Amino acid sequence: MKPESETRLKKIQQVSNILRAICKVGFAVVIGVFLAAVVAILSGRGSASFADDSVPLAPLSATGRLVLAAATVLLLAVGLKGFYHLHRLFGNYGRGDILTGESAGQIRQLGITVLLWYVANILWAVTAASIEPTPFSIQFRSDALVTGPIIIVISWFMGMAAEMREESALTI
Repeated sequence: MKPESETRLKKIQQVSNILRAICKVGFAVVIGVFLAAVVAILSGRGSASFADDSVPLAPLSATGRLVLAAATVLLLAVGLKGFYHLHRLFGNYGRGDILTGESAGQIRQLGITVLLWYVANILWAVTAASIEPTPFSIQFRSDALVTGPIIIVISWFMGMAAEMREESALTI
């Protein structure tokens, strides 16, 4: 490997290790938000808010709070899934495994996570609107419907490039 390439690889590994640590912090923050949100929803104090939607919790029945808590758990689980795959991807990069099938698979999972985030947002909004007794507006942003598939296609290209790299390494 050329010295310039080795220097670049070391920078990639250093930045990846930093980003991996940030993913761990993000994971912990999402778990903290998860616990606080579920306790708040089940206790019926305050209001549950996500994006532009807010639901006062006091007038909700116990069943309504349970349904809202379940939708919130699903939403936060998708966030945890995103941090998990980023953590694994940066772990691969930190080891120098950049153009590999495993890394392409993690990127594919991130694309799927983006699509799941969209579905979870819709589910939360519909759930909140169905249990809220007052008029409610729901906004759907469709950017994830474009971004998710693009990330999946990029991962597919990366996977093919990794296979081609492995084939060329075997023929030498």
